[in-house]
Order: sequence, then structure tokens, then C-alpha cells
Amino acid sequence: MADTTLSPTYAKPGCTDTCGTFIIPYPFGIGPNCYLNKWFHVTCINSSTPYLSALNNLPLLGVDLNQQMVLVNFPTTSTCQTPVWNSTQIINLYDTPFMFSKQHNKFIVEGCGNANISTNGVVLTGCSTICSQQSLSVKRNNCYGNNCCQTNIPFYLEDYSVEVKNSSGSCVSAFLVADNSYVDELFPGLSDDGDDSSKMVLRWMLLDNDYSEVGCGYNISRHELKKDNVTSVNTWKCKCWSDFEEGNAYLSGGCKVPEECTKCMEKSGLCGYKESYSGVTTFYCDHRFHHGGSKSSSSRAVFLGNAK
Repeated sequence: MADTTLSPTYAKPGCTDTCGTFIIPYPFGIGPNCYLNKWFHVTCINSSTPYLSALNNLPLLGVDLNQQMVLVNFPTTSTCQTPVWNSTQIINLYDTPFMFSKQHNKFIVEGCGNANISTNGVVLTGCSTICSQQSLSVKRNNCYGNNCCQTNIPFYLEDYSVEVKNSSGSCVSAFLVADNSYVDELFPGLSDDGDDSSKMVLRWMLLDNDYSEVGCGYNISRHELKKDNVTSVNTWKCKCWSDFEEGNAYLSGGCKVPEECTKCMEKSGLCGYKESYSGVTTFYCDHRFHHGGSKSSSSRAVFLGNAK
């Protein structure tokens, strides 16, 4: 049963759920006894900037509880002088509850050349650009071959390497980037012009030995994530009992009925919701269920990034 009297709480009791303008929901947390384990520890620098301390202090840009993902800033691989450049990423996710998400990232190559991405010495995918001297700039919402190419990654990855080859000494960059941030520009794909990092999605997992540390009770499901053609890993996922509830299903009593739905039900209406591709949930009240009225609706974002 959801608590209908309070606003949603995202952190454990006695813990803060914000770092500056960012919401930090459990199983992530700031301070002692506020996070599930060391991998979910968030360091809040100057009370404004969150970092994942156990992952080489990767800058944390947002947490999604519904899809079990985090948005982070991650280094890109580029070369302007060397014809062939090999780079092993600085973050190794073996023995952690994180993986590079195949569902939410794509592999991008910018410039004049080609690149591939591999793991354990096996090439997974790659692409080559069409070199155009007329325009060396890249329109990041039009990356279809001309000085820019893109491809999907086939599996969830714990580690990867990038090999970059340039043509005629030109500059080439290659990187994984959050799918929506690059094409739809919901977030800028690259941090800034000339910066050497991009926004990337990591999938986080709730493993078997974590089950007793979360408060979702029996409303939990298990999902399989494929690491290659023969190997997979399972993650537990908590959900609120009702689809229209909001809050943190990983906390005992963390699910709340939205104020819009409470008012709707007080007037004998039927509360429902629709979720868009971009992650915005629209709640609506259907009075016709009881007395032939009309629908009213309001919207809110699911992704927990900036707190507004």
C-alpha cells in the first residue's frame, strides 16, 4: 500500500537525497549507511557536483530507477597525428554491478577515418566515415556517413577497447555515447566543443546478495542481460505496486501516490498514466469511469537528474 500523505522520498531515512541540483536516490547515496554498497557511494563535491567514487570518480549526471541506469561523463578516444591509435578505456567494470549499456548507447566515429570497438580481443562492431573536404564539421543529428558514422553495440559490456585509424593525418574521434543525447539532443552529446568526454549510460544491477538490503518486498522481477552469445547476468528490479505510483521502489514505503492521482480518486475518478519515449510520464484522471466527465492530465519526468 502506498503512502498518500507525503511527497516522494528518494534517500534512506536520515540521508540527503540531493547533491546541488541533482537527485540521488537509493540504492545510491551520500554519506555513511546511505548507500547499498561501496559501488553505489556518491561523493558530493562542494555540495553541488556528484561523482561515483568507486568508479574513478566518474561525474554522475542522473539516475534512472525504472530502467536501472546512470548517465555519466566518460572520456572519448581521438587521434590527429598517429595513423592507428589503440585505447583501452580507463574504467574496468569487471566485478562491479555496472555494465556499459547496449540498450542506451551507440558507437560514434567523427572525422575522416574508421574505428572499431572490441572486448577481450574480439572486435564487436565498427564503422567508416565518408571523407568530405567540403564540410569537416559534424552535425550530430545527422550522423549517417559523411564525416560521421554510428553503429549499435551487440552486448552489455564490462570492458572495451577502441582502435582508431585516420586518413591523411586528419583528426578522428570515437566513443560510446548515450543514444538520445547524441541524436535527439535531449542532452548535448559532447560536454562542450573541444572537450574530450561524452555522456554515456551505464546499466546498474541489483545482484542476488543485494536482495535483503532493499525494501521492495515481493514486488520484484528478474531480468537477464547478455554479455556475449553464451554468457549473461541477472539483475533484480523493484517496482511500485501500482503503475501510477511514484517515488523509490527500492525503499520500504518509498512508493507514493502522486498528488494528481490522490485528488482524482477523491473525486471518484480513475487515475492512469502514459509514458513517452523521452521518459516523461503523463498522469490523467478519467472521470468518465464513474460519471461521464472528461480527462485532465499533468506531466512529470521519470529520469532523476536535475532536481527542479
